[in-house]
Amino acid sequence: MQTLEAIAKRKSTRDFNPNKPVSSVVVDMIVKVGCQAPVGGNHRESLHLTVCRNREILDEINRSTAAAMKIEERDFFYGAPVAIFVSASEEQMAPGIELANAACVIENMLIAATDAGVDNIYLWGAVQALSRNKEMCKKMGIPEGFKPVSAAAIGYSLSGEAQPRELSVSLDTNYI
Repeated sequence: MQTLEAIAKRKSTRDFNPNKPVSSVVVDMIVKVGCQAPVGGNHRESLHLTVCRNREILDEINRSTAAAMKIEERDFFYGAPVAIFVSASEEQMAPGIELANAACVIENMLIAATDAGVDNIYLWGAVQALSRNKEMCKKMGIPEGFKPVSAAAIGYSLSGEAQPRELSVSLDTNYI
């Protein structure tokens, strides 16, 4: 698949098949592509990736997130068999750059996943609750001084393959 085709085909999936695993080879490729993302100031040491295939941990994150948000428990990972968390050092060179850096990493991974035929979604809300749960972060092996800032869930959709969209200018845009 060409890059523009993968971009046109990528969509957020909210109905993963929890019983259909993603191969380790594909997960490793997706992580490697994420590591090729641009990072402000080339401060790659300011980011850390955590690949979670452990359903018990994802369920525990679901429970703690729902409790923190004071909402009914639900699956914030939509049944995905894999979640890849991007954590950032609490010491950054500029305010907010950790979010931009994480977004670049996630976008690379989502496009790589789409190219490999793996469905995906960008996650943020549940990750924010997780970032305040130091005990859970420690359990996940997130280094001291880092906090999760975003994540990607990957797997295979129950509803079938995404259809490509026509690339268009769909955001308010002006040209000068």
